[in-house]
Amino acid sequence: MRKLFSMVFGVVLLIVSAQGTWAQHVKFYDLGHYKGGTWAEPRDINNSGVVVGFGDIPSGYTRPIGVSVLGPQAGKWFDLGTLGGDRTDSEVMCMAVADTGMIVGHSAIAGNEIVHAFAYTAKSGMVDIGTLADLGPRYSGYSFSLAYGTNKAGSLIAGWSSSTFMGPDSLPVVWTPQVVWTSGGPITTWKIHALDMGDFASATGWIAMFANDSGQIIGTATTADGVQIAVLWNPLPGGDRWKIMQLPIPADYPSAEPLDINNKGEIVGDVAAQDWGAYFPALWKPLEHAGKAYSVTVLPTLAGVLQGAGDGEGINDAGDIVGASYDADWNYFATRWSTKDLNSARLLLSVPGGWSWATKVNNDGVATGSYGNATVPENTVVWKLR
Repeated sequence: MRKLFSMVFGVVLLIVSAQGTWAQHVKFYDLGHYKGGTWAEPRDINNSGVVVGFGDIPSGYTRPIGVSVLGPQAGKWFDLGTLGGDRTDSEVMCMAVADTGMIVGHSAIAGNEIVHAFAYTAKSGMVDIGTLADLGPRYSGYSFSLAYGTNKAGSLIAGWSSSTFMGPDSLPVVWTPQVVWTSGGPITTWKIHALDMGDFASATGWIAMFANDSGQIIGTATTADGVQIAVLWNPLPGGDRWKIMQLPIPADYPSAEPLDINNKGEIVGDVAAQDWGAYFPALWKPLEHAGKAYSVTVLPTLAGVLQGAGDGEGINDAGDIVGASYDADWNYFATRWSTKDLNSARLLLSVPGGWSWATKVNNDGVATGSYGNATVPENTVVWKLR
């Protein structure tokens, strides 16, 4: 796989006019944005090198878009279309991609106001996977749903459902696949489940974010006193039930937000002051195999101290962590950490007069992210970390 990647990256180099080699032998490639658009923000990358995210197209609408960095389609952007509606919101269509090629996200339906979660495959196209209202009168009015992430196996989709777009009444949900046999052969449909909220049922603004192949799901909610809690759902026997637990927090940072989980159960995200005036990258590691107890470590920023802010956005099974943090000159740049060296923060990309950040990293050490400055609103990039 790595040998293939090295060969194909030569093709990408020619396609996108890649820029140089950076510190720690990290190679950086500028993939730009959708042709005719002006910006693109990546959200995920799978182990086949498919990057997905969202950005604008020539019409000015925001769309779920992506680009491959491998094979004959390397460097060519694609547009997944919509569920019947169009919007220009910058946060409507953030997505994730499984190793199966399934892509998840959310799109406006006909009428342009209501947003539903979708699952996309090359075979099925974009499929509306429903809302909590599908479960009956108990969830009457829950007409919105958003898919935030999936696991690499493509067997779980995590997200939330609410009565308005990302409303305070949002509840955490997960979709599981069901195979239905038709005259044309088997098709996959998705069943929505409301996740257990345990002792935190009074919390608001629930979000289920990503899952791993073991069935663990990460998420967050806000308590009545304004603290954002980080939670983990561990799977129970039966395949469609999960038990919630709260992840630990450092003494000085009562709010937390988990953003990615790998197949070892390691979780990366942020911890923060209650008002989020200062926030820093953090790593949660399981203390035992069942994932019922965790430790938490605050990661350093590029400044070498906890200065300004930092995000831990993505983690792969090898322990590579990516995100962004402030350096000593108060520049916010894409950053790499490692579970093998928690005291080291390494610069991925400096942009004169601008910013950069990394969002996810796959198991081959290929990370994706974006940068911007006075002349570039936002361009998608990838790094080869090793």
